[in-house]
Amino acid sequence: MSVTSITNAAPPVIAAPAHGLVAKDPFLLNTGWEDMNDSILRVGSATTGAITLEDEDTTDVIQFPPGSSAGTVRPITGWTELQQVSEISPTGGEQQYAEFNPLSQKYGIKIPTTRSAMSWELTFGWDPTLPGYKAAVLASRANRLVAIRMALPNGGSISYAYGYISVQETPVVASNAVTTGKLTLSMLRPIKTYK
Repeated sequence: MSVTSITNAAPPVIAAPAHGLVAKDPFLLNTGWEDMNDSILRVGSATTGAITLEDEDTTDVIQFPPGSSAGTVRPITGWTELQQVSEISPTGGEQQYAEFNPLSQKYGIKIPTTRSAMSWELTFGWDPTLPGYKAAVLASRANRLVAIRMALPNGGSISYAYGYISVQETPVVASNAVTTGKLTLSMLRPIKTYK
């Protein structure tokens, strides 16, 4: 559904007619604002034609320029669990720098530029009959963008991400060890975590 605008506020309000979302619903936001584009966010509250974002602040008009926030909202309609995950290892997201060494100065300068690409590598008990494994392989083979939800079993926090899944379809086999598989999620934006 179309987004006509997002307010510069804390929390921001999305103008989206007939969105059908309720509080705590996750959704994919595509917007002209780079730091929110391709993000899985959550509804704080909703009224007819408007969505208030949970735990967001868009008051910085340099980072979130007024007039460029139009886009789309796509509800997340369901999840498929990837069973038997034993480890999640994050990589990337490090600050990158341009180095500048003026001839007239003794000390060089490091200027922050971009951040490196981010990913999670998941290790899981390999069982090609499980529905989560089958769904991940289909997404991997199609190079499909997918929403990811990581919910801790103690009910503490829930994290969301959006990106590409790549499944290493050949398992890791070792003597006296559980056969495992590997999956990489290449994220388009940093994860968003809610309590």
